[in-house]
Amino acid sequence: FGSSEPRLFSCASPANFLLVMRCVLASLCMAAALDPVPIHPASQYVETVGTHPNGVLQMVKAPDTQPLPVLHLKGTAAQRGEAAGVLMAETIATFADKVFDDYVVALVQSVDLHGLPDWLATLIKQAVGKKVAVPVLTDALKWVSQKQDGHVHDAHDKSTQIFDEIAGIAKGVCDTLGADACQSRLGGQQAFTDRIKIVNYLPELIRMSCSMVGATKTATTHGSLVQLRSLDFGAVPFSNYGMMVVHHQEAKEGERPDAFAMVSFPGFVGAVTGLNSAGLVQSEKVSYNARSAGYNQTCIKPGGVDIYGCVPGTYDGEGVPFVIRRFLETAPTKAAAEDIIHDAKRTWHVYLGLGDSTTQEFDVVGYAWKQTKTWTNADIANLTNQTHIKDVTYVDMHVQPRSQHEDDLSQALEAQAGKITGDWMASYVPHATGSGDVHHMVVDHGLKKFYVAMGTTTPNGTTFIRKACDAPVVSFDLDELWTMPTTSVLV
Repeated sequence: FGSSEPRLFSCASPANFLLVMRCVLASLCMAAALDPVPIHPASQYVETVGTHPNGVLQMVKAPDTQPLPVLHLKGTAAQRGEAAGVLMAETIATFADKVFDDYVVALVQSVDLHGLPDWLATLIKQAVGKKVAVPVLTDALKWVSQKQDGHVHDAHDKSTQIFDEIAGIAKGVCDTLGADACQSRLGGQQAFTDRIKIVNYLPELIRMSCSMVGATKTATTHGSLVQLRSLDFGAVPFSNYGMMVVHHQEAKEGERPDAFAMVSFPGFVGAVTGLNSAGLVQSEKVSYNARSAGYNQTCIKPGGVDIYGCVPGTYDGEGVPFVIRRFLETAPTKAAAEDIIHDAKRTWHVYLGLGDSTTQEFDVVGYAWKQTKTWTNADIANLTNQTHIKDVTYVDMHVQPRSQHEDDLSQALEAQAGKITGDWMASYVPHATGSGDVHHMVVDHGLKKFYVAMGTTTPNGTTFIRKACDAPVVSFDLDELWTMPTTSVLV
C-alpha cells in the first residue's frame, strides 16, 4: 500500500503542444482537488438510537457523510461488552458474517505472507474463490490466535480484561437475537465468542500504509499540539462499518484516564486509531525500514532486496492493536505509553506516533520485535529524508526514506507552518495528499476538538466509492466526547 506511480512526463519540460495541454489540465485538476472538504459539527446531527444500563448508541448523520455510530460504554469490561452486543447486535453479527463471506476473498488477497509458516503461505497463495478462501482465512486467524493468545492474556487479564469484553459482546448479541437465531446464524454463543476473538487478530495479518503529523508550538496558531492519524488500508470492507467506541472508566485504577476512544469496527477490542481523556493521542504506520527501530542499516536481510522482510518480526507476542489498546486505556502520557511499548512482547514493525496534552509534543516510535527507537522533531528528517520543519514532525504514507525529497505532505505543512489548526489539518491535509482511505482522525489540543472522516467502499469491499480523505469531516467537542450520555430508556 501507499506506493506512488513513477512520473512519465514533467510539466516543467514540455515536449509538444499535446503534452503541454495535458500538463495544464492536470494542474487544473490538482488545484480543484486542493479545496478543503466541509466540516460538520457532530452536535448538530447526532441522535440517540439505543440505550442500555451500561451503554448508549448514538448516530451522527451529517450532510453527505456515511452515518457514524458512536457507542458510549461504562462498567466492567464484561458489562461494556454486553452493552455493545445488545446495542449493536445485528451490526456485529452481520459484520462477522461478512468477514468470512462477502469480504473473504479480498481479505485473503491482502494478507502479508512474511513470517507465516510455509504450509499456510502456500494455502493463502492458492486460495482462489470464496469456497477455498473461507477455510484458509479461518486457518490463518486461528494460527495467529494460537501464537498470541497466551501473550495477550498475560498482558490484558489484569489490565483491560479484553477477553471478558469479547465474551460480553457475544452474550449481548446472542441474548438480543435469541437462542435459536444465535445457534442457527452464529453457531451458538461460545462459537461466536471464538469467532470474534480470531477476527480481532486480522490487523496482524495485513500491513497498513498510513500518514502521521504532529504540529505544535510555533507551527500552530495557539501553540498547542495538532495531531493527524490517517489510515490507508486499501479497498477493504471495513470502511462501510467504521464507528467510534468511547469507554468510560468509572472504577479506574491509579493514573488511568477517565475515558478512552477508538475509531474502530464492530466487535473489535484491539485499537488501530485512538485517544484518551488524559490527552494521549496515537497515530500509526507500517515500517519497512529497520533504521526506524534503531538498527544501523535499512534492511536486516542478506541482499536487502525485499522491503517487506527487512525488519525482523514475529507472530509470537502481543499483537500491535492490543498494545495500542493497553496504553490508550491505561497511560495518561506519551512517556507512560512508551514505557508500555518498551516492555511489551512486541511482534511486527510499525511507526507509532504519540502526542499528549501534558507536553504538547509529538514523538514517533520506531517499533519492532527486538528493539525500539524514539524519534523527535530534531532528528526524524534524518530517517525520512524529508524537509525538516520546525515543530512539525511527520511521516507520510510512503516507504521511508523517501527517494523524492519533496512531496505533497511536506510542501503543504511547510507552507502552513505557523498557521496550522485542527480545522485545516482535518479538512485539507488528507484530501490534498490522498492519504487516509479507510478513515482519518485529527485532535486539536488547543481548541479541544476531535475530527474524523470515514471512507465508503462497494458492498463487497473491493473498490472505494469515496475515500475518507475525500469525504466531509465530522467534528466533536472533546469535553462532550468524554461525557457519558444518559442511559435512560428511550420513550
